Amino acid sequence: MFLKPSLAFLSLLFINASFAAPWVEPDDLALRSDIQLLADSGIITAPVTTFPLMWNAIKDDILSVNTSLLNDEQLQAINHVRYSYKYASGKQNTIKKTIYLASNANRFTSYGNDNFDQGNAELSDEFFVGNLAGKLQVNYRLGLDDNPELNQGSDANFDGSYLAYKLGNWVLSAGAIERWWGPGIDTNLIMTTNSRPLPAMSITRDNSEAFETPWLSWIGPWTLTAQMAQLEESREVSDTMMWSSRATFRPIRGLEIGGSWSFQWAGEGQPSSMKDFFKILFGGQECADGDPNCDSSNNTYQGNHLAGYDFRWSDTLFDLPYALYFQTIGEDGSPNAGIITDKADMYGIETRFTLYKQRVFANLEFTDTQVACGGTGTTSLNCFYEHSIYKSGYRYYQRTIGSTYDNDAKTIVATFLIQTTAGNSWQLKLRKAQLNTDNIDRNPDDINLGNPVSKVAEDVLQFDGQYKFIAFDSRFTLGMIVTNSKFANNKDANIAADPNYEDGTEFDAYIKWEYRF
Repeated sequence: MFLKPSLAFLSLLFINASFAAPWVEPDDLALRSDIQLLADSGIITAPVTTFPLMWNAIKDDILSVNTSLLNDEQLQAINHVRYSYKYASGKQNTIKKTIYLASNANRFTSYGNDNFDQGNAELSDEFFVGNLAGKLQVNYRLGLDDNPELNQGSDANFDGSYLAYKLGNWVLSAGAIERWWGPGIDTNLIMTTNSRPLPAMSITRDNSEAFETPWLSWIGPWTLTAQMAQLEESREVSDTMMWSSRATFRPIRGLEIGGSWSFQWAGEGQPSSMKDFFKILFGGQECADGDPNCDSSNNTYQGNHLAGYDFRWSDTLFDLPYALYFQTIGEDGSPNAGIITDKADMYGIETRFTLYKQRVFANLEFTDTQVACGGTGTTSLNCFYEHSIYKSGYRYYQRTIGSTYDNDAKTIVATFLIQTTAGNSWQLKLRKAQLNTDNIDRNPDDINLGNPVSKVAEDVLQFDGQYKFIAFDSRFTLGMIVTNSKFANNKDANIAADPNYEDGTEFDAYIKWEYRF
């Protein structure tokens, strides 16, 4: 008797069959490059610097374009993006198997290269039916026993799993979903795939069409996403919660502007009611030194905040397309002035061209996370991604949620992506990184606190090259990394004598196999 009402209820839930696998994941640089090319050409009108990127935000543009008006580069890009969309939307059930093996754990990550363990195996089953989509992913990680004291979580997990439901023009989701917020190619400052994905509940605008009212239509297409995440139990403040949100808009064709905000709150021993959350959300203040009779100049926001903005501008110069982008993220804010302070910065420039009939994307990116907190004139670092109460910092299982280089780093990275007419790709990355430039760490003797990338000053030169190709109905990635490290800036005799900090060059290799059916 209850079967017919149940089926009627389910039919209401699943009445809209247009909801495919909901988004573009931040795991394929070649696909992202082609989406960005189409956006820069004016074919895609939606903002495209927030991932996951909703398919419904770009599908109308990619399906309706007149291909007879496109040049060769645009035609190859539209064919690639269309194929990816049709694959995602054309199968109600997709099973994927992945195996990744490396000679050593990967120290740095970047967009599309998020494997940091020495190896892992993944098995996932993704489905969609009407307005409901989901994925069950089981992962097994290799190499964790090599460093048992480091808090890395368990060997097996369900990272990548989610359940999502489309309600009107919004997608509600729950799961551990990888995110990338900002225009950066090598890294970003507030949300990247450098750490394991955060288990969270989120809401995201599905179609990014502009407001109809003339009061707001000028901002153009816009996106909004927000999530509440639960961080790991094994932190200095266990079970910390983290609220994150991002909005982007494109007022004119070549310009995309974004704003991002995250704050840690609640957890063991900290205010954790909904009243406390809304107090922090709307700018609750406290004295930086804990004095109940606080001078207004010492006020700071409650919780551990990171916030900032980014923009990306694209155009052509002498028929050569180019783009400039910038991101700044502040570790804290001034409640009295209402401005973002103690900021880290990222700058980037990129272009595209054809070489021997192969499409080349070239990017140069600079980041500086040498941030001195505490006001004007302060030079003491060890501040960015750190906090006096939430001492585990802006990290998840001891990997930074933001920049892969963590705090007090200065980097310049060149990335080249070469896409062949056969659909394969080469990726070449050259890194010059100055890590932990002040040679000081907040917790030098604790592997689970402080800077996880380098406890001491280190100069790194690195080459990372990989080739992705299709064979035997699978996608393979073959890669090689050459890393030269120098610790000449170390003044501490104990550090200089430590064999872990000897100058030298390391050679590593990795292989990845992916199969979908």
